[in-house]
Amino acid sequence: MHRAARWAALCIALACTAPAPALAGDARKPLAFAPYAMQTKGNGTIATEEAFLEVPRRHSEPDGPRIRLRVVRLPATGGDGRAAPVVYLAGGPGGSGFGTALGPRWPVFDRVRRETDVLLLDQRGTDFSEMPPECTQQHRFDDAQPLQREAALTALRATAVTCIAQWRKAGVDLAAYTTVESADDIDALRRAMGLKRISLWGMSYGTHLALATVRRHGASLERVVLMGTEGPDDTIKLPLAADALLADLAVVAKKDGFDDMQGSARRVLEALRRQPVQGSSPMHDGKKVVIGEFDAQLAIANALGRRSSQRMLPLMLRDAERGDYSLLAGFVLMMREGLGGVRAMPLAMDVASGQSPQRRALVEAQARESLFGDALNFPFPQLADGLGLVDLGEAFRAPLRSKVPVLFVSGTLDGRTPRANAQALLPGFRHGRELLVRGASHDNELWLGHPGIAENIADFLAGRQVKDEALDVPLPVFVKNKSEL
Repeated sequence: MHRAARWAALCIALACTAPAPALAGDARKPLAFAPYAMQTKGNGTIATEEAFLEVPRRHSEPDGPRIRLRVVRLPATGGDGRAAPVVYLAGGPGGSGFGTALGPRWPVFDRVRRETDVLLLDQRGTDFSEMPPECTQQHRFDDAQPLQREAALTALRATAVTCIAQWRKAGVDLAAYTTVESADDIDALRRAMGLKRISLWGMSYGTHLALATVRRHGASLERVVLMGTEGPDDTIKLPLAADALLADLAVVAKKDGFDDMQGSARRVLEALRRQPVQGSSPMHDGKKVVIGEFDAQLAIANALGRRSSQRMLPLMLRDAERGDYSLLAGFVLMMREGLGGVRAMPLAMDVASGQSPQRRALVEAQARESLFGDALNFPFPQLADGLGLVDLGEAFRAPLRSKVPVLFVSGTLDGRTPRANAQALLPGFRHGRELLVRGASHDNELWLGHPGIAENIADFLAGRQVKDEALDVPLPVFVKNKSEL
C-alpha cells in the first residue's frame, strides 16, 4: 500500500487528532450566501441567508468525491462584533440544524443571534446535505406475538445487513458517515468563511460531535455550549441510569396521586413475564398487539427520556396494573415501528463511535441489575457486531482534556443524556462550568423552561460571565386520566 494510503487508513482507524488538510476546492468555490426566507412554525418568516459548502466525502482524500452541505445563517441582530459566529449542531444523529430552529425552540436561537451570527448546519447525510436514500427493507414484527429479545435482534441484524447492501449498491460510502468526518466538515466551514475562530452549540448527539471537534480542531474554537451531553464514550447508555430516573420521577409523581410508580413498574413487568397480554391502542385506531415483558421494558425505558412521554408513564403503569393495557399498547406499537427501520447516517455514525471495552463491560454488568435489562440501548451494541462498518477506535473515545471554555447545560430528569455524563467530562476542561436545570428532561423545557437558560447561553457565547449555576423549571404535571390526553 502507498505510504499516503496507509496513513489515511491509520487515521480512519485511530481517529487522528491532526486537523484535516485544506480543501483543494476552497479557492475555486468560495462560500457564497444568498438571501433565504425561513418559514418558522409559529414565529413568522425570518430573513436569513443560505449557502452550500462542498467538502470531500472523506477528508483524507481531498481530491476525491465531494459532498454538498447546507448552511443557513441567522445574521446577528446585535452584539459588538467581537463574539465568534456560532455553529449549531443538532442531535440524533440524523437531526437537522435548520429544522431545530423552525419549531418552538426558535426563541433561544433568536436570543443568541442578538450577540453574533448563528450558522444552522445540516450535517452530512441529513436533510438538505445529501441524505442517503431510504432503505426499502423494513422489518415488521408480528403483533400477535410478544417481542422476544433474541429473535428481534436476529431480525433487525438481517434488516441492517440488507440495507447496507442496498446502500453500497447505490454507491453510498458508509465510511464517510462518521463523527470524525463531520468534525472536519465544521472546520472546513470555518475556513471557507475565512474565520479565525468559531463557537459551537450542540444538543444531544450534537454535543458528541462538538466534543470530537474540540479534540481535532480545538485551536480554532472560541467557546462551546453542550446541552444534554453525550461524551466520546457515551454512545451506549448506562442501564441503571433509567432505574435512577424512575426513582426520581416516582418522588415527583406523588404530588399527582401516584404513590408507588416504581413498584407499579416492577409489578407490571413481573405480570407480563408470567403471562403476555393483548392490548388495543387508541393511538393506532384500535390496533391490537400482544405485549410481553421485553415489549414493556423497551416502552418504559424509552418513555423515561422525555417529558412528553414521562407525563403519561404513571397513568400507563397504573392502568396496566388494573388490566387496561391501551396506553401501554400505544407505546409498544410506537417502539416496534421505530425499531423496524434503518437509516444510513444514524446507523453508520453510531457504529463508528462505538464503545470502549470498559464501557461495554460496564453496560453489560448494569443490564443484569437493571429493571429494564438492556432495553435502554437495544438493539445496540450487539447489532453493530459483524456489520463491517468503520469503528473510530479507542483514540476517538479516550478521555478529553482541553482549554476551550465549555458550558455544560444539564437537566436533572434527562433520561437520554443524564447529568452524570457532563460531570464525568468536567474535570478535563480547565475552563468548563455547568448550568444545572433542575426539573428538565431531554425535551423543550431544557431550552424554554426558564428564561435564564437562553440568557446564560447567550452571555457565555458572547464572552460574558454566566450568572447562574442552577435554574429551576416547573416539574412535570402527570396525566391523571385518559380524558386529559
